[in-house]
Amino acid sequence: MGSEQGEGWQPRSRVGAVVVALLNGDEDAAGRAAEMPAQEHDAPVLEAALGLAVRSLFDEDTPGDDIAGFVEGMRQDVEVDPAVAEALIRSQLGAEGVLEAFPPQAVYDTTWSLLGYLCERRLGAEDSLQLIESAEELVLPPA
Repeated sequence: MGSEQGEGWQPRSRVGAVVVALLNGDEDAAGRAAEMPAQEHDAPVLEAALGLAVRSLFDEDTPGDDIAGFVEGMRQDVEVDPAVAEALIRSQLGAEGVLEAFPPQAVYDTTWSLLGYLCERRLGAEDSLQLIESAEELVLPPA
């Protein structure tokens, strides 16, 4: 998933702005972006970005034990509810109804934590920037 965006590429969503700021190590800018008013496309961009990130590391045939092991390893770096994290990964791989047992806020918070972890710790900056650009292209109208 190599990056093909040019030097002038800028995120067009609040989600993209947060992730890009974090990848650049600018926690102040990430905080400012996160505090911006919510946009109607936040949830779809976040969902698309998480889906691309998860599918870059797992596929539909990934055994549940492998997902559980991944989440357990992630918990060493990020505070996250393992049941919600596993359900999020499985939902991105096509499992239906696995998130219904969890409160929406827990799913939302875990989505951010999981995306941040995947971008910062697993995918690297270049692939993560391409992932955010692709997620925005999937959800947002052309610029």
